[in-house]
Amino acid sequence: MSSDFSFRGYTRRVARSVVDAMVPRWPELDADLTDAVLEQVEDFARNYPPFIRFGVMVMLYGLEFSGPFVRDGLRPTSFLDREAATRRLEKVADHRIPQIRMMVMLPKIMVSFSAYSRPEVEAFLGADRRAWRANRKAFREVLIQLDERRAADPPVPAPLVGDAVRPEDYLRFERT
Repeated sequence: MSSDFSFRGYTRRVARSVVDAMVPRWPELDADLTDAVLEQVEDFARNYPPFIRFGVMVMLYGLEFSGPFVRDGLRPTSFLDREAATRRLEKVADHRIPQIRMMVMLPKIMVSFSAYSRPEVEAFLGADRRAWRANRKAFREVLIQLDERRAADPPVPAPLVGDAVRPEDYLRFERT
């Protein structure tokens, strides 16, 4: 379901601001994940159906202009620094109206999936799944080779009733 969708112009600025506020950070990890995670979030949105992509865009603009809803000023979120944008998104996530709270959930999920699946983050957290994936692929290849060596499928068994009942009579309910 891929398309040529991408965040452009002001929408890209808004998306980058939201991703930058949500991306996980650790003092010991010196990699800046914002741009890489933004690309993966954009790829997620690219593979969604058009009505979901439209909803993502509406949600981004809802987060952009969420200041009055959470009593955090009139400045758009993309014009705030990272700490202020993070505080605003936390206020949106803690809002008492569920529809406003929900605006933060989809980007949070997309950013989390994107950030925590990065190889540098996996290695930093000590959950290096790259080796596991390589082992899994090697095991899959062994299983495929074993399946190819297997004998042909067993023959289909003969009907139990013999020639007394024809296949077209199986579902006939009247007595003959």
